[in-house]
Amino acid sequence: MQAILRFIVTCGFIGYMPFAPGTYASMLGCILIYLFPLPFNNLPFVVLLVVFSVFCVNLMRFEDKDPGYIVIDELAGMCVAMAGHSVTLVNVAIGFVFFRGFDILKPFPIRQAEGLRRGYGIVADDVIAGIFANALLIVCGRIKWY
Repeated sequence: MQAILRFIVTCGFIGYMPFAPGTYASMLGCILIYLFPLPFNNLPFVVLLVVFSVFCVNLMRFEDKDPGYIVIDELAGMCVAMAGHSVTLVNVAIGFVFFRGFDILKPFPIRQAEGLRRGYGIVADDVIAGIFANALLIVCGRIKWY
């Protein structure tokens, strides 16, 4: 069971990439969103993905508070960032930049969300970063920035 969970939470072992595994998992999200927009940027599916992510991480046995190899949260966060937006290369690229920016910089309340226990904290910071990225995409679209 742990081997299956490890495969899931590492997004097919992307989490074991030697450098920036979260960025690679976010790129996987971009690819999935672009190739399969119907489920991956559909809000009900994204909510299920977030719940599934928390569930899987909570079932995992791990030592660290937020192990770098757990990257399903980045995949879910990227889907949150794009939920409801039209899927174009430009939108997905901008959504990726916004999401990774918020996920790396962790402005309030993103960093504080990491303090939640286990899977809740691991996933919550990326969901909030995705919400911020989604909102910024809306604002940019309204002011015709791109």
